[in-house]
Amino acid sequence: MNIDKQPFNSWVIDEVLWWRCEVGSTDFAIQCSSALQNLFDHSVLTMDDLVGSHDAALIHLKINEVLEFPQRDTRFVCTFDTKHGALSYQHRLKVFAESGKKFIFAECIDVTEMVALSKEMVDAQGRLSLTQVYERQSFLEEQNRLIQESYNKQSRFLALLSHELRSPLLGINSMVTHLKQHYAQDQYLAERLRIINLTSEQMMFLVNDILTYSQTEYDAISLHPRRFSLNQTFDYVKQLTKSIAIDKGVFVSLVYLGERDWVYGDSIRLSQILINLIVNGIKFTRLGGVSVEVRQESGDRFSFMVMDSGEGIEAEKLEKIFDPFTQFKTEGATRTLGSGLGLSVVKQLVDLMGGEISVSSTPGVGTTFIFTLELPAAETDSDKSKDGKQLKEQTAITEPDYIRDEQPLRVLVVDDSKINRMVLSGYLKELDCTVVEAADGLEAWTEFQKQPFDFVFLDIQMPQMDGFEVMQHIQQCKQEGKVPNLRAVFAVTAGGGEELIPKGQTLQSLGFKKWLVKPISKSQVIELLTESPAKSSLTQQKKMEKKDEVDEAELKVEFEDVPTAFHALLKPFVEEFSQNLNALESAVEQENWDEVKLLAHYMKGNCMVFQLVAWVEVLREVESLAGRACQFDENKKILRLRLKTLEKALKHLENLRLIRDNAD
Repeated sequence: MNIDKQPFNSWVIDEVLWWRCEVGSTDFAIQCSSALQNLFDHSVLTMDDLVGSHDAALIHLKINEVLEFPQRDTRFVCTFDTKHGALSYQHRLKVFAESGKKFIFAECIDVTEMVALSKEMVDAQGRLSLTQVYERQSFLEEQNRLIQESYNKQSRFLALLSHELRSPLLGINSMVTHLKQHYAQDQYLAERLRIINLTSEQMMFLVNDILTYSQTEYDAISLHPRRFSLNQTFDYVKQLTKSIAIDKGVFVSLVYLGERDWVYGDSIRLSQILINLIVNGIKFTRLGGVSVEVRQESGDRFSFMVMDSGEGIEAEKLEKIFDPFTQFKTEGATRTLGSGLGLSVVKQLVDLMGGEISVSSTPGVGTTFIFTLELPAAETDSDKSKDGKQLKEQTAITEPDYIRDEQPLRVLVVDDSKINRMVLSGYLKELDCTVVEAADGLEAWTEFQKQPFDFVFLDIQMPQMDGFEVMQHIQQCKQEGKVPNLRAVFAVTAGGGEELIPKGQTLQSLGFKKWLVKPISKSQVIELLTESPAKSSLTQQKKMEKKDEVDEAELKVEFEDVPTAFHALLKPFVEEFSQNLNALESAVEQENWDEVKLLAHYMKGNCMVFQLVAWVEVLREVESLAGRACQFDENKKILRLRLKTLEKALKHLENLRLIRDNAD
């Protein structure tokens, strides 16, 4: 170690700022020049007196450094809190010996201005850098805003386009359905109508997926929970997917194993989820079909399992199955219309409804989707729910008698689509209603002022004046007592669209009775027009009196009507159905109506699997009649007739099976 041997006092200048301390001093005492002492109001005896405890640690570090490397020019800057304010000094350390002791000597040079200038330069550079960062961030935010705005415009345009496409497609679908009823005997025409109907349904599924996807992309989608029937929803789903399944030669079965019927939720979105999963299963299935099993778990929890016997999916592809625009090219799916959005929409809707979905698949065996939802029980403080369900089941077969017997109902149909007006007006005219049509809101309001109407079917999105504006005028007339005959106004839309309702309002507060989604079926029209409290019980009794016969020809099943995959299962089906039919007859005779409902419901599910549609309708009626058999003796008579009819149909099917087996 090279230590300066020159005596300290020989080169100390009192006017110079300095301090020194003995190496190894435990209390770290220091001596300082008078010039340095004069900077402070207090005596400077220790290092803490000079710089405070924080900077003292820094000086300790530098002292150790100069002791280890005495030849190194050790310098550092430290700030003193003086009576003149904070002053910065550069310290230059040296090690020297005196009287056998080692000392650290620090020469202090005032660099306050230099430090301030350096700090200002650093701050200026920092401000410049921050300004550049802020400017860059603002630029990127503006670019992102423009991109997002452009994307939202495109998504809104896509949603609007999809919504507008729904109206003509729904009109085509309704018109084809109407024509099929009138030309069912013309096989050539019926086959071409079936193809048109199938194509329009496939296009409708595609448009629905595009509309839902675009709505979720700019957060415009919302749920509209309401009270609905699970059984009716499942029947609706089955009917919508049946034509696609038949066209591909596969089956669709939907079995509900729960007891609860009326629940609270978004039935439209639930239907969309099930339809997408079923259509996806049909798409990848060449042999067999798609089976849907619904169970009510504990509490309000429901599980939905959709299984197909298709080609299956490899494990590595399952990870991307819910990604948008994902399509797996397989032999079974090359001829099927699709956008690659169906399963993505399913995942988005299940998440939106607070549920969970999973998928498993085995190549060559099939794929299974399982999702769960919470569906609370609907309110049951009135019999309205039961009456509504029974009424719909009744009117699915016969038309309301009082519409024909009394003064014809006057109905105003308002829609900017000519096809939709034609279809709805056609249904109403078949029910002997007097119909007036209007192509826009202004024309509707003009017609409404000319004459009284019992019902109004009012499209919401129209030119000139939308449905809400028309309803405001109608409400004003109601408040003034000018429309005493008006029973109800129904809101009609091509979409799920209750998000169109003004904020803070409800459908009822605006004056509408119900919200209807196109296409409106004839059975819906019948149900809406027969909701007359004054005549409900009398009307039901009249209906039941006229329903003492069923066309037995409709129940006779040809062997080809049963899906090929189930031909081998016909024998056990017939045997079990015969046993259950005997038990059903016995329960009717004993007037055990709970047992009748239970058996009819079970048998109905089996018939659904074998696609015995007419049998399903009869069993549904039996189940409904059992719920109110105590009201009219006529109900019990009709129950017995229905069971006899089923017995004849079963014998016919059994004879066909025996003939087929003997021929083979």
